[in-house]
Amino acid sequence: MRFRPVPFLVVIILISQISMAQNWVLRWQDNFENGILDQTNSWNVENDGNGGGNSELQYYIPGNVTIESYQGLKCLVLSAKKENYLNKNVTSGRLNSQGKIYFQYGKVESRIKLPSTANGLWPAFWFLGNDYLYDINAVTSNWPVCGEIDVMECGNSAGIANNTQSTNMGGALHWGPTPGNANHSMDYTNVNAPYSIQDDEFHLYTLIWDADSIKMYLDQDKYPKAKPYYKQSIQNGATTPNAGGGNFNNIYDQFHKPFHIIYNLAIGGTYVGIYDINKITALANGPAKMYIDYIRIYQKGDAGELFTGPSNAADTQVPTLTTATLGSVTKTTAEILLNGTDNSGSVIYTVSYNGNTTSTEGASGTSKSFLVTGLSAGTTYNFTVTVRDASGNTAAESLPVTATTLANNECAGLSTEASNIGQVGFLPFQTGYSYTFTTSGTDVIITFEMLDSKEVANAYLWNYTSGFSENKITNINGKIYSYTLTKQTIGAKIKVACKFEVQGGSCVTQQLTYTVGNTCTVNTAIKTDMISNVSCYPNPVQNVLHLELLEENNRLSVFDMIGNRVFEDSIPGVFNFDMSAYKAGFYFLKIQNTKGIRNIKVVKV
Repeated sequence: MRFRPVPFLVVIILISQISMAQNWVLRWQDNFENGILDQTNSWNVENDGNGGGNSELQYYIPGNVTIESYQGLKCLVLSAKKENYLNKNVTSGRLNSQGKIYFQYGKVESRIKLPSTANGLWPAFWFLGNDYLYDINAVTSNWPVCGEIDVMECGNSAGIANNTQSTNMGGALHWGPTPGNANHSMDYTNVNAPYSIQDDEFHLYTLIWDADSIKMYLDQDKYPKAKPYYKQSIQNGATTPNAGGGNFNNIYDQFHKPFHIIYNLAIGGTYVGIYDINKITALANGPAKMYIDYIRIYQKGDAGELFTGPSNAADTQVPTLTTATLGSVTKTTAEILLNGTDNSGSVIYTVSYNGNTTSTEGASGTSKSFLVTGLSAGTTYNFTVTVRDASGNTAAESLPVTATTLANNECAGLSTEASNIGQVGFLPFQTGYSYTFTTSGTDVIITFEMLDSKEVANAYLWNYTSGFSENKITNINGKIYSYTLTKQTIGAKIKVACKFEVQGGSCVTQQLTYTVGNTCTVNTAIKTDMISNVSCYPNPVQNVLHLELLEENNRLSVFDMIGNRVFEDSIPGVFNFDMSAYKAGFYFLKIQNTKGIRNIKVVKV
């Protein structure tokens, strides 16, 4: 969240990331579990209406900073409301940890659920130098000399202009030699996360700050190999383009001292580009809330690290792994349903199999669905699940889970088997290929996808059904190719293969046989609990699939014929699922809510 107490343009953004790196030691955390905000040792709740130095419209009042239960968790909540208060039309919440919790270097993680910013909201998670001079009248300030680190903020005018607000976010640094003379290193204009960060899920934002650099990550607990969303060297002599004026400036001085934490939910202002309360659409249906599940500060004991804050008693309580059971299984995925408990309010699950290890985090005492991907079809896997907490306490017990992925059938599959190997110019597959057959009327739609890293120039269908013929296949997207055999006889068998032209030769799939009209009903092994009164139409669907359910809060997962998850999100009771961009074939819908689970097969034409 950028702060501009003087009339110089400053822009900032947040971004985030999370890391489950080893050797980090938890120095301090607030899980808000006791239901009372610690304003003695940790937090300062702000009460001011100066517009944050950015012409914001809200008045920050303490009553809009609360602790509430949400999704079974105790959370810090900042509420934005449309109401008249001391000559302002809207109120909201902001708090900081200056003088109570401040640190130099380390890793900070915060798990946050953002509201829909629509037009007007500006949520932020950021840091200022602990030497910042707070002045609620915005008359004097030592900004940007104090330094500023923005880890996550969204609602930017670029997102509004491009209709990408649900994914638009960014991170930034601000610094300068004298008050009002600011340099900016940022990454925010039209930057988009690969998925919505304004859905019904919490997302993890992480800052990793050491003597060399500042890096930020989004959801690194789910995507540990993801690159930093933002990275900036802060070594002595390091320079960066000044986003405000294009000059190169030494960035060293202001990022080697303690900083404190800030959360706020602003309304309008320079970042949003809206200054008229009548143009704020985000609060049209009532108050909006920003939920913070927790914040944690870790350090390694490296040179230069400093931390000031309450001396939390060491957490020695070991978490308990209650259950680990098998959920849905496809050709390439296995869902593991986890449930553990810990006094910290959350648990970290580690799933190991075949020399692979992956981790995920969930709320204490709440069921967590974890999807293991990249599995082979028709294969049995033995998973081992263990649990630990953020302090490193690991449960002694572990639980086994065994899953056998679905085997290939006539309609769809995965394979590495190749034809013509040994002949000049023909190459083997490495990762392999996928295939699907779908009958539509009397037409058979055949789709092949190259899964190897090889670049594909063209693809050809080899048809062995009656003699032999070769026909060029249409490229649908990336390395996906589709061909339609028209006017086939129901019950007849067709025999085909696909030749991919790649650098240095060709890769030819095995010869595949398909019976025209076969729908290959697939048991996706999803739990049989049934949700009643589900309307799903039209089916077959060409463009938009209409869903109606009795529950308002539902989770929709969509799998293609070979078991790849192609969609997952929370949906309301009435939902229009746009499938116009999906290729033709069979899809399996898994709907979950408090009543259970419902599976539906849909044909896309």
